[in-house]
Amino acid sequence: MGFQQIRDLPRHGPGILICNHTSGLDPLLIQSVCPRLIVWMMAKEYYEIKALHWIFKLLEVIPVDRGGRDLAATRAALRALSAGRVLGVSRLAQLGYADSGIAGAPENHRPGAFLSASLDEAAQRLLEIVRQERPQVMVAYDETGGYGHPDHLKSHQVAVAAFVAAGEVRPAKLYFVRFPLGWAREFVRALRAAGIDAPRAAPAGTDVGLEDAEIGVPDHLVTTAIDVRRYVPTKLAALACHASQMPPEHFLRRMPLDLAERLWAYEYFSREAGPAPPSSSSDQPEADLFAGLE
Repeated sequence: MGFQQIRDLPRHGPGILICNHTSGLDPLLIQSVCPRLIVWMMAKEYYEIKALHWIFKLLEVIPVDRGGRDLAATRAALRALSAGRVLGVSRLAQLGYADSGIAGAPENHRPGAFLSASLDEAAQRLLEIVRQERPQVMVAYDETGGYGHPDHLKSHQVAVAAFVAAGEVRPAKLYFVRFPLGWAREFVRALRAAGIDAPRAAPAGTDVGLEDAEIGVPDHLVTTAIDVRRYVPTKLAALACHASQMPPEHFLRRMPLDLAERLWAYEYFSREAGPAPPSSSSDQPEADLFAGLE
């Protein structure tokens, strides 16, 4: 373990900040001079103080039961380091719904499932986050949900509803994530050529058999292609954090780095609302989600 001053804290990637603690104001003072959002761990008895609980929850504080080994807090801290931080995400906001499971599963309509949630209620929860963050750009699943997962489809509906209802806090631009069909077919072909048994829905990471339906939308729907080659190792590291669904033998995890860098060189989107950049044309997709914005 090495000692670093706060100005030496890495700008990206996971990190553990250990500091003196002499009063309840310490976290606020330290955060005020730290360029990155800090996910604090806090004694559970303080976290549950009624007047302050909502603030701690908003700040994503991790409560710790000091009465013994708190494995839940340990897992939450590890997730913050290995998942959110590996992506450089400064805030993970949850709408409070449970996973609905795959299409047709009993979980689709269980109490609290995202699929069965009121569209208006879910959109309002998302809109509250939009009011807090004031993003310039919103990115959502497209109408296919990638590969048709019920929660992905509901996410699309909720995002669009929140965008429409946002009024004066509406982001300047709205994009849908797209899997262009030409690229999706090449993705599957390349994996199989490398000896990896990839299903036709491989670009979405789903593994439901070699003969499942292919995924993708017509190529002409794509307006935007973002060069993300420098982030491919980070993407692979993030996938490794999702070990329950992507163990080492998963077809995406088995891709050699050079193949992953070729197939994942770009992320594709369609601009659904907002200004096109001045230099854009139908033959040349835009290369920046913030193009055309001040």
